Amino acid sequence: MQAPIRESLSRPVQLFTGKGGVGKSTIIAAVATRAAGAGQRPLIVELGIHTSSSHLFNGPVVGYEPVEVTEGVHATRVLFEPALIDYLTSRLKLQPVAKLVAKNNSLRRLFMAAPGVDELVTLHRIAQLDANETWGPVLVDLESTGHASMFLDLPDVLNVFLEDGPLRQVLDNATRLLHDAQRCAVHIVTVPEPLAVRETIELYRDLRRRDGIHLGHLFINRVPPAWLDDAGRRSIRDFLDTASIDDPFRPSLLLAEHMLMRRENAEKCIRGLRHDIDLPTIVLEAQDDSRIRIVQSICARLGPTVAS
Repeated sequence: MQAPIRESLSRPVQLFTGKGGVGKSTIIAAVATRAAGAGQRPLIVELGIHTSSSHLFNGPVVGYEPVEVTEGVHATRVLFEPALIDYLTSRLKLQPVAKLVAKNNSLRRLFMAAPGVDELVTLHRIAQLDANETWGPVLVDLESTGHASMFLDLPDVLNVFLEDGPLRQVLDNATRLLHDAQRCAVHIVTVPEPLAVRETIELYRDLRRRDGIHLGHLFINRVPPAWLDDAGRRSIRDFLDTASIDDPFRPSLLLAEHMLMRRENAEKCIRGLRHDIDLPTIVLEAQDDSRIRIVQSICARLGPTVAS
């Protein structure tokens, strides 16, 4: 992996990966909000069965065609059939014929059964959106660490099997995009919990071994807030060491100690991540607030955009 050529949050195509439940979609929403505030036209690309952007922004249902989920931010969900039609149209040059082919049950089953076709048409769709000057940046929400590895592996895997032809052209275009350090970056999102940390470090090492993949930022999300200094921590523990079992303050202070331990464990996890992962790192504290306010807070934490 080469060193970042420029500030990765300004690249036209950004892929976000991480273990499920780490707040990846919220980070993407904040990056999109940041871009929209700078006058850009961010497009969130969702690959999973469920969409998150409509819920985060309290916006309309997200489908295949881009829809505005909040002011200046659009989102789309890559669905197999329309993505296949788009791919076939680009090859056959006639959309009615492409629709007939895609809707033919036998051919459709053949396409769906073929290994890598779903990911290939998804790559084609991402490259298509990137080529459309309407959008920028294009922010891709990869489903999970395992799916991200398979997705990023696809060009190298198919490279062995595909010779010259339409599929080869799609693969080459997608590979050029993924391997272009000026245009594409892969960000990793995690939380400061031991299982997530182990998986994140394994993912980072796996991605580092891949030629042509350019990593961007590490986001450490949902860090328990530090609400006491060292003196306050010592006071609570000193009191618990001497307080009787029936002391009326004991339950509250035990809860406070639990919260302190969560913060201390998170700090250990953060130190481990910083030690093993050599990426620009953004640490984001957990917040008890509405979804949209959390997105706005993270957006402010990211700072102003850097011109492409």
